This record gives sequence, structure tokens and C-alpha cells, in this order.
Amino acid sequence: MLISDTHGLHHRMLPVPDGDLVLHAGDCTRRGTMAETTEFLDWFGRLSHQYKVLIAGNHDFLFEREASLAESLVPAGVTYLRDSGVVIAGRTVWGSPWQPWFHDWAFNLERGPELAAKWRLIPNDTDLLVTHGPPHGILDQTINRPPEQVGCEDLTARLAVLPNVKLHVFGHIHEAYGRRRQDGREYVNASICDVRYRPVNAPVVVDLSGPPIASRFATDPPAP
Repeated sequence: MLISDTHGLHHRMLPVPDGDLVLHAGDCTRRGTMAETTEFLDWFGRLSHQYKVLIAGNHDFLFEREASLAESLVPAGVTYLRDSGVVIAGRTVWGSPWQPWFHDWAFNLERGPELAAKWRLIPNDTDLLVTHGPPHGILDQTINRPPEQVGCEDLTARLAVLPNVKLHVFGHIHEAYGRRRQDGREYVNASICDVRYRPVNAPVVVDLSGPPIASRFATDPPAP
């Protein structure tokens, strides 16, 4: 199951489907306070999924400013990734919280060499990639007038030379929530909150037994 951008409203989101694995692509809090972080981690840790993986996002200040403290709060059974990876059921999962500079929030880096250096850390054998921000041109369009594609160009370039990545999950741009299959890869913007911070979007269910990896919204009926 894939979720992102719950912003402290996880108790109000649509029902969480059962499964083996849940991935949260960041922004678990609204302001990144200790109280918000602790409350979310308690909820996340009690989910029934065997594997629970979390990265931070641009609202999750505690994970950036007091990293050791925040990471000490992560409960047993939850894997927190920050430019790091884990192997789950034979698949390599890599997680990274960074995105192009945006209003002086957490985990911001300037476009260009700073971000490119982070994406070079992604191992070539990565199967499942979790980032907070989207790649440029894929589920990254804002509702600005005119609309803007605000994803990271250097992340798009890195993905082009990572042939093993079959699933890329992210969030950050709430209004671009959705799924896209492109060039044999499944992309999911799993933002639970919409642009008005209402937790109205359904979690995304993904079947990793492929190929191909397939996803659907939790509100859709399973494929026959």
C-alpha cells in the first residue's frame, strides 16, 4: 500500500487496506513538531502490515533539524530511510526525502548539482524508489495559472539510467495525485491530502507479484 502527505490527518483518511507492505513517501506531519511526529509514528507502527517503510518530507522538520532524536522515536517494525535502502522480500527499496527548494521548508536543496548528488546515491539495483518529490514531467503539475511542472529534472535524468526501478512512489504535489505507467515503470503520486489539505484521496494498492507491477486506487475493485 502506498500513501504520502497525510499531514497529521491519518486518522481521517480513507480506510487503510490490508497488505504485506506499506510505504509512506513523506509529510506525515503538518508542522514537524515532536507531538505530531510521535503521534503519527505510534499510529504507523500499529498498522498490521508486516513491512512498514517511511521517509520524511518537507513538512517533517524534526527529521531534518533533530535527526537523531526523530530517528530514535521510530518504533520497532518501522524502517525509516534517509538516502538509504532496505531489501524486502527480495526487492531493493531506496528512500530519499529531498526536493527542489520550496519556501524554505525541510529537506530543500537547490536544483542542479546539490540534488543531482543525492540522486547519484540511488543504487543501480534499486527496484522500488520512494522519494518525497516527483520527477520532472510526471504527476508534478500544479494548479497555478499557468500550470507548472515542478518536479526535479535531475531525478528524471537519474531514473533514465536506473532500469531496475519498476515502481516510483512520491507525493509533495497534492493536486497531482494519481498513477501513471510509462516505459514499463509504474509511477504513483500517493498524496492523501488534496491541495486544501483535506485527506480525501484513497491509498494506492500495488501488486508487486508481477511483472508488470500493477497499482490501483484502494476504492477501485480488484482486477478479476
